[in-house]
Amino acid sequence: MEIQLNPRKETKIYNLKLNQSTLEILGLVFEFKIAASWHIARFLSQRDQSKYIYLKLRRMWQAGYLDSFKLFSGSLAGIPIYYTLSRSGLKVLAQNNLYSPSQLAKYPSPKILFSSGLFEHEKQIVELASLEAKNQTMDLGIKFKGEIASQGTDFMDDKTIEALTPDYTVFYTHANQTEIVYSELERTQKSKLAMLRKVERYKNFLKQEQIKNRTLRIIFQSPEMEQSFWLNIYTNRPQLLNTLRITTTNTLLLKDQHKFVDEIYATRETVKLSKPVKLMVDTSRRIKLFDFL
Repeated sequence: MEIQLNPRKETKIYNLKLNQSTLEILGLVFEFKIAASWHIARFLSQRDQSKYIYLKLRRMWQAGYLDSFKLFSGSLAGIPIYYTLSRSGLKVLAQNNLYSPSQLAKYPSPKILFSSGLFEHEKQIVELASLEAKNQTMDLGIKFKGEIASQGTDFMDDKTIEALTPDYTVFYTHANQTEIVYSELERTQKSKLAMLRKVERYKNFLKQEQIKNRTLRIIFQSPEMEQSFWLNIYTNRPQLLNTLRITTTNTLLLKDQHKFVDEIYATRETVKLSKPVKLMVDTSRRIKLFDFL
């Protein structure tokens, strides 16, 4: 993609105070790698007015903590502006000890970020997560960690390796009960073995006492990909379903914010196997992510 960062004029640099709101926005952009203004507004609109957030982002860009670019979508009308972290923004996060040096080092450069595959992936992730955030209420807390902060590490041959790499993590809290949802977005068809290995990493990494309040949620790009996953796991590694709670859905069922708390999820309890001619799976029966929703 032909994308260039919007230039800042030196005469218009804005002196911005680094308060808690500023740090929180920097953290959101860092964890999701990119975010448009409406994404940040969805995450924070429970506490701040949307108009204030839009102005805040503009001033953070003027102050040099954020970089921005426009995404041309075939029409001059309504070209969205996306924000990324600048070097100054990363420095602020480091100075406030909000993330470890190893986490900050993983933030992609603009050249890597704007490669077509990565950008489209991150754009869809922040869109889904920010829509899910809108379901937060006085009785239901919904908090997020992006990909970088969600990663779990382990040691192998005296080296640190990435053991878990969810696209983002969601914390649902209701009546002093917190459920952790590791969320994976599958945009392309992986091999059967690769999908099984992905699930197995969660099983091997999480301790037995952790599994009881943790869910692996896989969001597929199409119903066909979702059905293929269940057929694969039932025929090749059904024992993986005996420990970790796995739920799946697909993007066709996530057309608006409310769908995240509706009956759109398939689990081992709802998926049925049938064999009229060849082995098939039925994912038509759906349930909510949690009973308290």
